[in-house]
Amino acid sequence: MNLKNALWVNGILMVAAVGCATTPSEVRVQGIAVPSSWVERAEKGDDENQAQACLALAKKLWERDSMESLRYLRHGAELRDADCVRQYLAHAESASVNLSQRLYARLFIEGLLRKGSIKTKDGEDIRGELYYQLCWAWRYTEPRCAPKTKQILQAMVDSGVASAQARSTFIAQLLQETGVRPGARSQEVQMYAGESADEMKSWLQVPLAGDRRATGDWAVSEANVWGGGSDRLFLAANVLGFLVNAQGEPSFRGTQLWICNLGTSPVYITSLAAGLNNHEILPGREEVIPLVAAGFGKAESTTGIPLNARHPRILR
Repeated sequence: MNLKNALWVNGILMVAAVGCATTPSEVRVQGIAVPSSWVERAEKGDDENQAQACLALAKKLWERDSMESLRYLRHGAELRDADCVRQYLAHAESASVNLSQRLYARLFIEGLLRKGSIKTKDGEDIRGELYYQLCWAWRYTEPRCAPKTKQILQAMVDSGVASAQARSTFIAQLLQETGVRPGARSQEVQMYAGESADEMKSWLQVPLAGDRRATGDWAVSEANVWGGGSDRLFLAANVLGFLVNAQGEPSFRGTQLWICNLGTSPVYITSLAAGLNNHEILPGREEVIPLVAAGFGKAESTTGIPLNARHPRILR
């Protein structure tokens, strides 16, 4: 009986061991348990599997950590996956996303559109749909900007994918108001995030909303910049800044400062954490600046850095 009992117990343990071995292992991302295979595929899989894993992770993480969710959607969008692109733009326009992240996402999508068609698995090109959504966003949701609305509309017409959308009341109204017509080709839509921005790019300028003008004197705005950007910095100085990781992605913990001047005048940036003192950034200029350690060694990742921007004073 003892031998039978021992064999029975050993059999149960072996079955349990096999069950554990076949159960998908999990890891915790921002405190949420997710299959480790999702994370592995999102980082190293082929394009289609990567995009699917990114989308699955983004959905799982959205309620707990919208910034990490957006990071995965952005990565899937880089692979030109239609579902990821749609979801990235839609999530970036939600109420839980700040202005800086929303602005970054819009300009990121512009860059994807500039590079050509974005097709679903059925072969449908969704550029017309994305142009429509961008026109609506720039027109009706903060940050609003009439010049960007017109620029996106012109790019939509130039691309030749606007036939269905042009029949909509919204696009027809915009065409009438802006005077955009086929053949009157505007400057190509471009994007700065992840690409080098040249000086004085008119497509990059995003004027502050409302009837505002700069005076002859200067103001200093203080902000804490983190992986989610800084609305205060954007609203005061028209400067978009994020902490980014080694891959250049806005991330909760970062080792570099990604910064870009969206305005029409130079700004001067000071930040001890980035080793900057009255560092000039010209209009349309983008820079990635490594953070510095107190002992001038390798800087550790951090969740945010203080930064001052000296910029022309804006009258509201």
